[in-house]
Amino acid sequence: MTAHGGNAAGGSTGREPHTDELRESPGADGRSMGNLELFFDLTFVYAMSQVTHLMLSDVSWQGFGRGVLALLALWWAWVCYAWLTNMFDVARVAHTTLIILAMAAMMIAVIALPSAFTTGAFVFGLALLAVRLINAGMFIASSWRDEVESASTIRRLVPGLLIGPALIVAAAFVPSPYRELLWVAAAAVDFGTPRLAGTNGLRVVPSYFIERHGSVIIIALGEAIIALGAVASEDLRHPGVLGAVVCGVLISATLWWTYFGLTTGAEERMRRTAAEDRPRLALDAYSYLHLPLVAGIVFFAVGIRVSVEHVDDPLAPLAAFALTGGVAMFYAAEVAYRWRDHHQVTVDRLLAAAASLLVFPMAISAPAVWSLAVLTVIGVLRLAWELWRRPQIGTGRAGTVR
Repeated sequence: MTAHGGNAAGGSTGREPHTDELRESPGADGRSMGNLELFFDLTFVYAMSQVTHLMLSDVSWQGFGRGVLALLALWWAWVCYAWLTNMFDVARVAHTTLIILAMAAMMIAVIALPSAFTTGAFVFGLALLAVRLINAGMFIASSWRDEVESASTIRRLVPGLLIGPALIVAAAFVPSPYRELLWVAAAAVDFGTPRLAGTNGLRVVPSYFIERHGSVIIIALGEAIIALGAVASEDLRHPGVLGAVVCGVLISATLWWTYFGLTTGAEERMRRTAAEDRPRLALDAYSYLHLPLVAGIVFFAVGIRVSVEHVDDPLAPLAAFALTGGVAMFYAAEVAYRWRDHHQVTVDRLLAAAASLLVFPMAISAPAVWSLAVLTVIGVLRLAWELWRRPQIGTGRAGTVR
């Protein structure tokens, strides 16, 4: 159930090139993630847990807003290192050491995250600034012998890497709401810098880039599973809790299948894109549009935890919004991602997003386990349709997980 745009996917001319000369040889783009990246990403496993903890510690609009701001800061830190390891070889001892030092700084920031807007504000900001300083230094050092255009682009991007965390450090010295406003400004600098500075000359390795972003989806889903298990273990004798656990796993599985059922087509799409057009596609489809995918899962993790804690009761409006809105956000972000990637509207995902939002009235008026059951049915029905019809999206058939 897909609708095609007039131009099937775009490079700079708005069309997807199919000529053999734009295809890379299998060996040229066959690099995959290494153990260093997997080790580095362990900090983000803990980071997702800390973001949900921050939201759960203050279930209010202010608490949710702060959680979103924290996620924005952490996400862009991860994005910058994903681009670094995509573009340059970091297997040398010096580079590996610097990545580990950045990991240590990130770990300090993550530990301070629950108090990042109160007593831990300065520690969080300083640690995040250290993470970005290492990142910027590695970018500059690695690009020294690179192509002129690539090195020039990196020099334009580097100031934005440092201004954002510097604003978060400054936020530690002002009270709310000015503190939060500085975090908003930091996010605007982070996300706006690539648009202003451009991405000309940057390199994208399709297999590596798609695999790396798939790993962060797994990390986010892992947090949803951890949140589910952590609270369910307290009352396993309750039939409703057991049912909620089953529903939570099934919902997570349908989200997983929704995303990973199209990774083959996504990688082929990137390979077919001309090298000079890949950075813009990678920035839009992955650096930007994967954020709402991750955010949707994080909201769902918050919602599922509250749902299991109050399995026999209706949810408070914010918890209900996290649960139903998180699932809806994931499906809606999937629609936006696939549109940017292939210029096709995945109508089944759009319908699933709308249906998930419509569960909200039930979530605030009926036992939480019922809402989980309905969200499970929505996800299973959408997936069943996809596995039955196997629609072609881009160059891939939906539903095939490798």
